[in-house]
Amino acid sequence: MLKLSILQSAPVLLVTLIIFILIIVCYLTGHQIRLNGIKKNPGKEDVELGAINGTLLGLLGLLLAFTFSMASARFDTRRQVIVEEANDIGTVILRTDIYPDSVRQLLRNNLKEYVEARNDFYQAGMNQQKIIESSMKTDSIIKKLWSVTASYARQDNVTTRTAEMIPALNAMIDITTTRRAASEATIPDSIMYFLFILCASSSFLLGYDNKNKTDRIVVLGLAIMLSATVFTIIDLDRPRSGLIKLDKPTRKIIELREQVK
Repeated sequence: MLKLSILQSAPVLLVTLIIFILIIVCYLTGHQIRLNGIKKNPGKEDVELGAINGTLLGLLGLLLAFTFSMASARFDTRRQVIVEEANDIGTVILRTDIYPDSVRQLLRNNLKEYVEARNDFYQAGMNQQKIIESSMKTDSIIKKLWSVTASYARQDNVTTRTAEMIPALNAMIDITTTRRAASEATIPDSIMYFLFILCASSSFLLGYDNKNKTDRIVVLGLAIMLSATVFTIIDLDRPRSGLIKLDKPTRKIIELREQVK
């Protein structure tokens, strides 16, 4: 299982709060430096930062849109993979009906445990230990299912059963790897750190460019909007924590409990 970095394991609200405070501090620091410079050299010609601020804010908006698009695409991929996994498990459950009662019951008992293990995989949240345990349990049940199916295939003279079950079982096994990879595919930390630095730099230069009295409402509005956007990006990128989760598509797997009875 992939080891989480400090940024990925940190609470979303904590990261957002740090960004919120950083934006305000950088803005006020830049503004204070500008005022101190004017007091020391009152006759000095003012530096115009309009073009620089416009370029930097444009770059910030582009990076925000880019990271939001990445997070949204990854979220959609995870949602589709969960629904696909539910379909693959459902197919295997239905195809157990083609087996004799003794084999059918054995397969269904294992599939019942498998559905619970896949539900536990999601319910583990950000707890890495529970994620590892549910993954190991999933692998163990898969080996049992494959062993039963392979053993019966060697004894069965009717190849139709094997031809129907083996591809479905393979698809169910493969989708677990796809889902793990999708859950671990997050926005690179380097891009997120660059976004944080760009937020701080833009705030500093905006504050430096302000020669008049600071409007607290404007500063708070800037900090709230930027930090809220960053919060949404991080929240989309972490479906196991935060406000935006994958509860609805996961219900498709939970509903299989009735089908596997």
